[in-house]
Amino acid sequence: MGGLAFANFTSGSGKPVQVPRISPGLYNEIAVECQSRLEALFHRVLIPREAPGKVDHGDIDILVEGIRPTATSDCEISVAIKDALGAELHLPRGDSHSYAIPHPDLPDAYVQVDVELSPGNDTPEAAGLFEWIKFMKGDSDLLQIIGVTHRPLGLVCNDKGLHVRVEEIEPYHKKKALVFLTRDPNQAMDFYGLDKAKYWAGFENEADLFNWVSKGRLFSWEVFDSRTEKANDRSRQNKRPMYRRFVEEYMPAHPDKGVGKSWTRQQVLQEALTTFDKRDEYDAMMEEHFLKEADEGLWKDIRAILPIQGNTSTRLTLQGLRRWVIFEDGEPRISSKPILEDNTMWAKVVTPESKDDVLNWVKQHWVEVKALEKARSNAAKEAAKTG
Repeated sequence: MGGLAFANFTSGSGKPVQVPRISPGLYNEIAVECQSRLEALFHRVLIPREAPGKVDHGDIDILVEGIRPTATSDCEISVAIKDALGAELHLPRGDSHSYAIPHPDLPDAYVQVDVELSPGNDTPEAAGLFEWIKFMKGDSDLLQIIGVTHRPLGLVCNDKGLHVRVEEIEPYHKKKALVFLTRDPNQAMDFYGLDKAKYWAGFENEADLFNWVSKGRLFSWEVFDSRTEKANDRSRQNKRPMYRRFVEEYMPAHPDKGVGKSWTRQQVLQEALTTFDKRDEYDAMMEEHFLKEADEGLWKDIRAILPIQGNTSTRLTLQGLRRWVIFEDGEPRISSKPILEDNTMWAKVVTPESKDDVLNWVKQHWVEVKALEKARSNAAKEAAKTG
């Protein structure tokens, strides 16, 4: 939060909480002490690498994982952290908690310490997720820069790892469109074509970091320039100085970076599937996608042939067809009882060759199906009144 988590808080005296920025020397001193105290509560405690050349700090970020059995014997873990740090104020924010500890040199002032519990805490995936979050949190806005500059190619970095997003599925289900690739930082950097040795050695300054990003094999000035900015991108640009300098200063001053690299989204997708052996998973996703498209198309055709006026009547008929029609040997039949669980997609059994016969059957039986569904619906309403 850059030291702003307690901006709207007041101290016990009623005065605004003061959280001044701190020097690198004081930052290191407090960070080491906080890390030592938290190691009594967690198996893994880490302070992510700060951005190069930072002259002062608004807060101290600490990543933790693996709650020790003795840590919460008498209280919630957030309370245990507050006590361990000697914090006077605490602000929970999901898996991240901000604590205000007394400033060692200034009276009535505090240092903000943000403690984040790594995803997958105490699960088999915990160690890998911890290393990935360490990578994401390091060097300030670095991963946000990598993410935004490669997003038009379908690559997504989130707290679970590196993913590629399937373009056809994305418009209606962004989460379902994700194909997980890796949460190994080295594998991710290899795929981006970034210099791993340079990364682990660290950056001399901000320009060195920006140059490193722009030398990746997938980095393209044209792709960056054609990106669609979202509301959170603009918010990030306002709140994150390093990201803002990359977008507003570095890229306009370096129009030669990544020029001529003509990677397309489909090329990146295919390379990702091959590199991370995800072809079978992708094929299954696309099979489901094509089935969904076929089912939507079939129901659109069914609506078109129904000689019904009015949304209510149409909706009742369509519900009836889904609830009362079953297929036996590929042919539709009216069931003797309603199907209350999710019915099979009609597109799974209706082939292009049998489609016209099914549509003709619907024309002949929709009135009967509608009546069955209306009777069922009315009975359910009456039962609810008397129940």
